[in-house]
Amino acid sequence: MGNETTIDAGTFSARTPRTSSAHAYLVVRAGEETRVIDLREGEGLIFGRGDDANVRIDDAKASREHVRISCTGGVLTLEDLGSRNGTHLNQTLIRGELRTLSSGDVFWIGDTETLVAEGSSAAVADPSDTHAVSPALDLPGLVVADAAMVDVFRVVDRVAPRPTTVLLLGETGVGKEIVAERIHARSDRAAGAFVRINCGALPENLLESELFGYERGAFTGAERRKIGLLETANGGTLFLDEIGEIRGDLQAKLLRALEARTVMRVGGREEIAIDVRIIAATNRDLEQEVKRGAFRSDLYFRVAAFTIKIPPLRERPNEIALLADLFLRQLAVAAARPVPLLSSDARALLERHTWPGNVRELRNVIEHALVLSDGARITAAQLPDALHEHTASFSGSAPIKARIESVEQRAIEDALAAEGGNQTRAARRLGVSRRTLIYKLEKYHLRTRDR
Repeated sequence: MGNETTIDAGTFSARTPRTSSAHAYLVVRAGEETRVIDLREGEGLIFGRGDDANVRIDDAKASREHVRISCTGGVLTLEDLGSRNGTHLNQTLIRGELRTLSSGDVFWIGDTETLVAEGSSAAVADPSDTHAVSPALDLPGLVVADAAMVDVFRVVDRVAPRPTTVLLLGETGVGKEIVAERIHARSDRAAGAFVRINCGALPENLLESELFGYERGAFTGAERRKIGLLETANGGTLFLDEIGEIRGDLQAKLLRALEARTVMRVGGREEIAIDVRIIAATNRDLEQEVKRGAFRSDLYFRVAAFTIKIPPLRERPNEIALLADLFLRQLAVAAARPVPLLSSDARALLERHTWPGNVRELRNVIEHALVLSDGARITAAQLPDALHEHTASFSGSAPIKARIESVEQRAIEDALAAEGGNQTRAARRLGVSRRTLIYKLEKYHLRTRDR
């Protein structure tokens, strides 16, 4: 609808490059066991079957010293140490080679799979805040592992330096604010304020006062002048979370402010010039809201100049364990407690859950478990009862899911066979991006030599 540019998470195949401000997570999966390993700047790890390996791989196909993973100068590398059976990196077999790694890369040593993810362990902002102001941010709670999110952040980094207004789409709790912070931090406004407001958390009359401010005496109780958030964000970025909740005349007033780049405080007579970049977010279908007359079409076209869809957590399974470990670390440090480890049964339960509340729900679950934990490990028994019940209620659908996955796997195999193993042509035949196809190949452990 309209002339807006929509970017879907499955469109691009390039990966987010590593930066020196972050560190890597390595998710090692062998059978039912999953381990999450931190790799920080200046560190190196040997993977192998020998007793001296930093990460022991109990696999007959692994050499005693199989690969070295290192992080130097913000660059993450994999070096195959002349292993007997080689190392599969993103469907390519390598022996005795050094390769640079990025978020979303996967390598196999025999049947042991290791996923590379990039993350930040900065403190998470309180999601209950209706608004807050901060300087340039170091992207709290960021974990990038699944292919779809790698693509999202590639798009984010392309649009960030431009002055374009951005609309973020996604379910509640999916991480839209984290993406908005990334856009601000990578823009030429990073030195300015990042101001956020939850438009759905305030009554409309209070929302108007928060956005536009008011003059002394504008209404009963207005004992002094208040500067609104549009003025506060001058030279920076204003994040309008849940913009779809704005109703009535306030939509028209916001549109006038965005188009004229001026604001007038409630009770005021003077137009005040502003220079603000707008990032908006919603979990509503704004096109449908426009069609039914609940949202102004002109405001929609103004804020939806560039849209980015953020996939729900259930479609980013590789990030669940990583986020859980990240939240455990943050919450334990904040409580001045040793950081416990997630047991394999707890991790398995987390990965089976469908996460209707997305990342925010996951953080609450981890906080619940940390309160109940009094030792060095968190087990499935310490996770909320609702998690067990919700996961159990979906167990009956497992056979259906297995059949669907079987059909999908067969379709991928047929497409590859028809195209002589060429991934690009196979992806085109299947109607998906090449990066999505690579993700599916990794998911089903289907290996091809074609790049």
